[in-house]
Amino acid sequence: MKVNKKFYNKLAVTMLLGTFILAQPVWAKDYEGHWAKEAIDRWSTYEVVKGMENGDFKPNESVTRAELATFLNRTFQFTEVETNRKYEDLTPGAWYSEAIANVTGRGIMYAPGSKFEPSKAATREEVAYALAKAYSVKADSATEMNLTDVEDISAWAVDSVKALVQKGFIKGNPDGSFKPKASITRAEVVTLLENLTPNFIHEPGTYTEVVKGNVVINTGDVTLKDTTIEGDVYLSAGIGDGKVRLDNVKVTGTVYIQGGNIKLLGDYNIVQVESGKPVEFIKGNMKQMIVAKEGSKIRLYENTVTDYLLVAAKADFTIEGLVKETSTTERAKMYVEEAGVFIGGNFVPVEVAGTEITINVKELAKQYPMNDRMESLAVYTNVEGAYIEGSFGGTMRTNTAYSFRQADVQLGIFEEMLDKITATSSELKEMADSLGISSDTIYALLSDGGQISLNHMLMQYENVKSLVKSYTGATLPSEYTLKRNLRYENEAPITLTIRLIME
Repeated sequence: MKVNKKFYNKLAVTMLLGTFILAQPVWAKDYEGHWAKEAIDRWSTYEVVKGMENGDFKPNESVTRAELATFLNRTFQFTEVETNRKYEDLTPGAWYSEAIANVTGRGIMYAPGSKFEPSKAATREEVAYALAKAYSVKADSATEMNLTDVEDISAWAVDSVKALVQKGFIKGNPDGSFKPKASITRAEVVTLLENLTPNFIHEPGTYTEVVKGNVVINTGDVTLKDTTIEGDVYLSAGIGDGKVRLDNVKVTGTVYIQGGNIKLLGDYNIVQVESGKPVEFIKGNMKQMIVAKEGSKIRLYENTVTDYLLVAAKADFTIEGLVKETSTTERAKMYVEEAGVFIGGNFVPVEVAGTEITINVKELAKQYPMNDRMESLAVYTNVEGAYIEGSFGGTMRTNTAYSFRQADVQLGIFEEMLDKITATSSELKEMADSLGISSDTIYALLSDGGQISLNHMLMQYENVKSLVKSYTGATLPSEYTLKRNLRYENEAPITLTIRLIME
C-alpha cells in the first residue's frame, strides 16, 4: 500500500543569494537558533547537505565550488554525460569528482579554461549562474534589473542573476547592490535552494494537495494525484528506471523529464523530454511538447491533445491523439560551448549565441582598465578535433588558446579587417597599397609590446578613424563581421560569425 503524503506547502522566502551547506542536524552543534535552522534540518534530512566530520555545520562559512557542484548533483541525481572538458586541478577519485563531472558536463557551473578551482569560495554570481542553469530559470529581456551594481556583474552571469531576481528567488542587499564577486554563506545557499525547491520528493509514495512553487522528484515509485502544481516539475535523473505517474494533475509551468518511465494524465503547459526514457501521455491536454533527447520513446494516446510538438532530437513516436502543429529542428552534432579571451592570464568569456561569437572590445576595456593585455583567444566546442577553417587555408584548432598573432596567421583576421577598411573608399585602398600596409602592419598598430592592449586598440582605432575621415571622407565601420567554417571529421561544416565590436 502506498502512503498518502502531504507536500510541504511553504511560501518561498526571498533571501539574499546564499550558499549551500553540508550538515546532519542530529550531529551538528553550531546552528541551534540560527535563522536558517529549519532549512538546514530539512535539506540534511533529504541528504542533499551534510555536516562536517566533527559534527559542526558552519552555517556562516563560505561555500566552495566543489560543495556547490555536490549539492546540485545530490538534488537532481545527475547521470554522467560525455564531455571533453578536463580540469588539471582536480584529484581523481576525490569526493567531489563525480559531482563536478556531472554538473560541468551539462554546462551548469561556470568553469572556463583548464582549472575548476574546487576549494575556492563560490561567488554570488557563480551560484546564481549554477542555479539558473540547473532549474532552467529564464530572464525576461523586457524587464530591467533594479540593482545598483549591475555593471559589476560578469557578462556570462547577467542573465542568470536577472532571471532569479525577476522570479523573486533572490534580492539585492539593503543598499540595492548585489555584490556579485562576494562569497556567500552555506546557510544562505540552503535557503536559496529551498526557495527554488519548496517541494522536494525523495521517498516513494502517493502525493496530493495543491502545491505552490517548484517540485523536484528524485526517486521512483511516485504518484502525484488530483492536484495542481503552480510552478515547474523536475522529474530528475535520480528516478532512473523507476516509474512516476502524474494522475489528473495540472501543471502551470514546465515539466522537465530527466529520468524515469513517465505516465501523464491531466493538463500541462510545456512538457520537455530530456531523458531518453519512455513517456506516455495517456489523457489530457498540453500546449507544447519538446523532445530534446536522442532515443526517447514517446506515445501520445487517443485521448490526448497537443497544440505544438517540437522534435529537436531523434525519437520513436506513437501518435494516436491530436497534434495541432508539429515542427522539427535538427540539433547540430557539433556546437560552440563557449569562447573567450585571456586577459592578464585570466580567461574572460565573450558572448556566444548559437553560431555567433561577439568580442566587444569597448566593454572588455571597461572591465579591465588597469590590466588590459588581451593575450590570446579560445573557442571551446563539444567535440575534440574540431577546427575553424581560415580564409587563407589555415586552421585554428578549438579547445586551445591561440595568441592573436597565431590566430591571424591561421585565420587571416587582420587581413580581412584591412580589406573591409579599404573597401569603404577606393582612395583609401590606393593609399594602403602605396604604403604597403598588410596584416602585419595592422597587428603592429593594434598591439603594444607584442600583445593586444584593449585601450591601445581603441585609441588607435579612433586615431585611424579620424585620419580616414579627414583624408577620404569615409567612415570606418565600428564592427567587423568575419565568417568562418567550423569543421569536424566528416560532419557538414557549421558557419561561424565572429563579430568584433569597436564602439
